[in-house]
Amino acid sequence: MKLLAGLAIAALGFATARGARTLAKQQQPADLVEAPFAPSRSSAPFISLGYREVAADIFFVRLRGYFGDGHSDADAVASLCESIVELDPQRHYAYDFCARAMTLARTGVDQKIYLRAIALLERGMREFPSEWKFPNLAGQIYTQDLVTSDPKQRREWDERGTLLVESAIRKPGAPADLGPWAALMRTKFGQTERAAQGLRELLLVTNDAAARQALIAKLAELENANADAIAAELFETRRQFDSVWKRERPLLPATWFILLGARPRRDFDMTSLATGGRDLVVTESIEKLEPPRDNN
Repeated sequence: MKLLAGLAIAALGFATARGARTLAKQQQPADLVEAPFAPSRSSAPFISLGYREVAADIFFVRLRGYFGDGHSDADAVASLCESIVELDPQRHYAYDFCARAMTLARTGVDQKIYLRAIALLERGMREFPSEWKFPNLAGQIYTQDLVTSDPKQRREWDERGTLLVESAIRKPGAPADLGPWAALMRTKFGQTERAAQGLRELLLVTNDAAARQALIAKLAELENANADAIAAELFETRRQFDSVWKRERPLLPATWFILLGARPRRDFDMTSLATGGRDLVVTESIEKLEPPRDNN
């Protein structure tokens, strides 16, 4: 039944695309390939006849063929990508491939396409919150691809993109060499101290020796300090950090330990977080008030 449903979906798609080809054949340049049929996001589940994953497979194969031909249009690629994700939001590899295909299409790549690619990646972030590639790519599009002459809009996009890259750095498997780029963006905003703090946090958890050297060099540049002195300081900090981490919460990843810290003491009272350590229970005797005097 799955195979028959898949063939029916493919036949419907090819028939619709054939009609569009006939209508637009005289209007297209000879070196462009006719865009394949892509249903809207609202109609895609109905066209799948209940076989959403099969339909997503078919549309992804068509997307690969269309984009790989080298004559793709960005709007057609985006429509195919949005249909695929709507049919099968758990298709992990589609988000990264689709976002890149949308922004690298031969024709029609504009601001709207970049924003559609970001929207696709944001859905991927919701579906796969531990994946670093999606926020990193969305951050690159915000900071490098979106163009505006409005200084306020430019800063908003840059700040949003930087936050996304910073969040990507702290996810499992993210390369440490993203750190200097994020620090550079923070210095662009005049936030040198925040940039340095981010580099120091990253140096605590990275095990990549080459990336660590680059991070130390960037930190020394930001703080106008000696790289060897910073390396020695960080070595001692890392040694102490590892000791506490392995003693207190050895089952947690290092990045989680940075956020959670050591275990609270057994005598720690959670209410002190709300009261600031003050005793809200009134222990002093209540002052006795005299009844009002009658002047008459």
